[in-house]
Parts: sequence; C-alpha cells; structure tokens
Amino acid sequence: MGKGSTGNVYLSHDPYYRRDVAIKVYNIEEDSDADRARVARKMFYNEAHMVGMLQHPNIMPIYDAGEENGKYYVVTEHIQGARTLAAYCRPDNTLRVDDVVEIIYKCAKALHYAHGRGVIHRDIKPSNVMLTIDNDVRIIDFGIAICADAEISRIEGIAGSPSYMSPEQVQSEELTSRSDIYSLGAVLYELLTGFRPFRADNLSKLLHQIVYATPPPIHTYRDDLPEELEHVVAMTMQKDPDKRCPSGNALAADLTRVYADLRTKYDSLDNQEHFDLLRNLTFFHEFSHAEIWEVLRASDWHEYKDGEDIVREGEMDDRFYIIVSGQAGVESNGKQLGVLENGSCFGETSYVRGAKRTASIKANGSVTILRVSSTLMEQVSSACQLRFNKVFLRSLITRLQGDGSTT
Repeated sequence: MGKGSTGNVYLSHDPYYRRDVAIKVYNIEEDSDADRARVARKMFYNEAHMVGMLQHPNIMPIYDAGEENGKYYVVTEHIQGARTLAAYCRPDNTLRVDDVVEIIYKCAKALHYAHGRGVIHRDIKPSNVMLTIDNDVRIIDFGIAICADAEISRIEGIAGSPSYMSPEQVQSEELTSRSDIYSLGAVLYELLTGFRPFRADNLSKLLHQIVYATPPPIHTYRDDLPEELEHVVAMTMQKDPDKRCPSGNALAADLTRVYADLRTKYDSLDNQEHFDLLRNLTFFHEFSHAEIWEVLRASDWHEYKDGEDIVREGEMDDRFYIIVSGQAGVESNGKQLGVLENGSCFGETSYVRGAKRTASIKANGSVTILRVSSTLMEQVSSACQLRFNKVFLRSLITRLQGDGSTT
C-alpha cells in the first residue's frame, strides 16, 4: 500500500475479527544503514507502546505490534478509500470553510485526549491526518511521539516536519502539549489558504521565520474568511507557548463558536425559527428567552434522513441530543429497543462522562436534531448552566427509572 524511509505498509486481512488491516513492517537491518535502522527501531518501539493506549474515534487505532522472524511490525486499522489532508492544501482545491473547521475541531479533541494521557504527537501535519470517505478524521503516525511513561521518550535527530514545527520545537526546547496546538494551527492555516504559513528557499531561512517572523494574515489569501477564525489561527500560532491557545479543548470551544456562525451563514433556516421551535418543546419550558438563545449558541442544528444514523453504538461523544421534530429508533446489538418521539432527548451518559454510546439511534423518517456541545455549554452563563443541568438531570432520572437506556 505504501513505502517510506522507515518501512513498508501492506494491506492484510484479520480472519479472527473479519476485517482488513494495515501492517507496517519496519526496515531494521543493521547491515544496510545502521543510522536508519536505529531510527526505525525507536519509531517501532514508540508506536508499539501505543497499542491499546489511545482509544479515541479520531485517532487511528493500533491493534497489535510485535516481532516475527526478525521483522518488526505494527498492525493498524485499514480505511478503504481514505485520503490525507495533503490533497486539500492547494489554493485550487481547498475544502469548504465549515468543513475545515469541523475537521480541525475533531483533531483538537483527539489531541486533548492524547495529551491527557501524557502523549505529545510532535509531527502533526496534513499527511498525518486521514479523512474517511464520510469525512471523519483519524490522526496517524505516533512514531516520534513523546510518551510521559515510556522509557524511550525521545528520538534524537527527528524533530518533526519543519514547516509545521513550533518555535520551541525548532529550538530543541522542552515540549509541552502546546507544541501540538501550534502545529495544528499551521495545518488550519494551510487548509484555509492553500499556502503554508512560512515558505523559504532553504531550511535555515524557514526555521528562522518560524522563530521570529509572523505569517501573513489568512485574509491576505482569502477575503471571505470570518474575523473570528483569523483570531483562532493567530492564537494557535503564538510564538510564546504561554500566550498560545492552552489546550485542545479550548481550541475546540473556539472552533465550535466559529462553526456555529458558519453554519448560520450556510444554513437556509432562520435562527428565529429555531428559537420558536425550541420554545415549544417541553425540555425548554422552564428556560427564559435569553437562556434559550444561549443554548442555541452552544448547539448546532442537524437534519437526518430516514434510516440515517444519528449516533452509533460504541462511538465516543460528548454531545447531548434533543429531537426537535420527527421520530428516532433505538437499537442495540441489532435489536430494536424502542422509539423516541418529538421532544425526547438522549445521550446523557456520554454528555456527562464522554463515554462510549451504549445504543444506536436511527432516524425514522426525516428528523431534526439539536446537538448540544458539553464543551460550549461550559462557556454559557452560570444561570443558563444551572437551568440546563436541572432539566437535564430530571430527564436522566426519568430515563433511568424507565428503561435504563441513556445511550
């Protein structure tokens, strides 16, 4: 399937789980190139350390790693038809702005998860972010990651990909999770404009720019980008890590606000219509008008067609869902458990704990859903949070006293 400086990737089949997998076999042959073999060995041990460690829907899962007859290998998920973000880093082939924001949002949440487990990726770049055929995201290649609990935590001589390296990475300083935030900001910049933040005719000049220069504002290349998005890019690419966007979750919250504004721009439905629909739902009867508007700003509106999955069993998510109109079926292990009517809510457990979904929800006919982001709800007023939590807990208790299903 692919060939690189440290090894080859093969398509294979796992008969036990009945799934296709990708197997990377590392080139660790001392007699051909001792330095390259040393690097490949360290990258193998780094990736092998990740087996079962990072389980997030937007991080490529590593199923197995080992050695067989002197060959070192790592087994990962194989995604049919996947491509990397590198294809969308040209001015003539950029993605729609709201799609870019959604992709980087998922990357930010995935990095926040990895950082919380002591892992710094160190090589975030377009070719290390894969898109599935449904435009879902997988961050790949943790070969040079720093792992807090790993004996082999640093690979000398490999710092990452120069165009996306943070200033502190360029200067070989101690790295924190904010270095990955900078790199993700550089990817966001390139996806929006089709150009890298810094360009030079040699490596020395490029590294000097990363440390000392300011990239051209994104509106230099495109005049249709919102000012709020320009601010997000600037905050992720601050030279001083202490002035940079502090975490993946903070970046995700900023992007969610931008995304909501973009969806308003692209959406044909009027916000006032959304407000009127919510005001008539039982869930919002105790909310003031101002509080309903706050919840709307912390949410997004989504339409589903008949049979379309709203949530899938086993997925991780931190959103809470309210059916604005239509019906949805509840399924688990292929068995129909019930039907949710207009005004019903679901996703309570995942909203509170970020846990895996315990059931699938599918649209029965056309369904309109309000998806409430736990990340953005942390940003609304205290009064709105208290009101929401009160109604939310009442709904959760009612559900537990009923069928016990909270998805």
